Amino acid sequence: MKNARKFFLPAIVIILLLASFLLLAARLSSRRPFVLNYDADYYWAETSYQDSVWYYEKLIAGFEYFLYLPPEYRDDRHNTEAKLPMVVTFHGSCAKYESIGKFGRMFLDPKIQNIKKCAVLVLYARGDYFSDCHDVSLLIQNLLLRNECIDRKCIIGFGHSQGAEFVVKLACAEPGLFKAVISGSGYYNPTFRELLGILPVRFYWKISKYDKGIYEQGYKAGRLLKRFCKDSVNVELESREHCWVELDDVVPDSGRTFLDWYKSAVTSP
Repeated sequence: MKNARKFFLPAIVIILLLASFLLLAARLSSRRPFVLNYDADYYWAETSYQDSVWYYEKLIAGFEYFLYLPPEYRDDRHNTEAKLPMVVTFHGSCAKYESIGKFGRMFLDPKIQNIKKCAVLVLYARGDYFSDCHDVSLLIQNLLLRNECIDRKCIIGFGHSQGAEFVVKLACAEPGLFKAVISGSGYYNPTFRELLGILPVRFYWKISKYDKGIYEQGYKAGRLLKRFCKDSVNVELESREHCWVELDDVVPDSGRTFLDWYKSAVTSP
């Protein structure tokens, strides 16, 4: 009896520790619910217009943005059955007026829209670069409240340079916001605590060894995210300089393309 008790108690402790570990692992691998908060400053616009493709607003809160919705949903914004993914683009420092031509147009390409019709939000920083995670999150939240055709569980963040640094920082600050993040020439390094919060987020990280100053800051983050975050990719180029993620990218030594990764990100549960 004494021998049985001697082995029974440690076994119970091991089982309890294992159960606790499995519960923690399940919790960390699941995205946090993203709660939307209303803020009137992100509804009121100083200027707005709709052209044939984009809806533009300049807000009282200081932001400007261009929003694309597929034509069939422009007059059906409250259709909750549509479940449109949304790509949000973040420009580099002092480059906001280039972003609609470079990145907005890229995600309107049939190669993207034929995978699954999606909304595209081209966001301009208040100044020359992005800095305030809380306010950017509020802006996105309020756009989701106004456009219920967008699937709030399928938001993809895209950034280049300082915008790539910021989109990863924003993912860490708001772990439930993005389903996936695309970073080109980014350099934000998550802390261990932040990493635990973004384990369910898929990352496509692209950086160039020739991009001096950026590569030295960012290469460790790409390797870390690939190892620990769900279905994440790290691309380290031997040449090129200050690059961004492009539709025809191929992941070295895998044959997998960026479009393959994107399709998995927007169509998987």
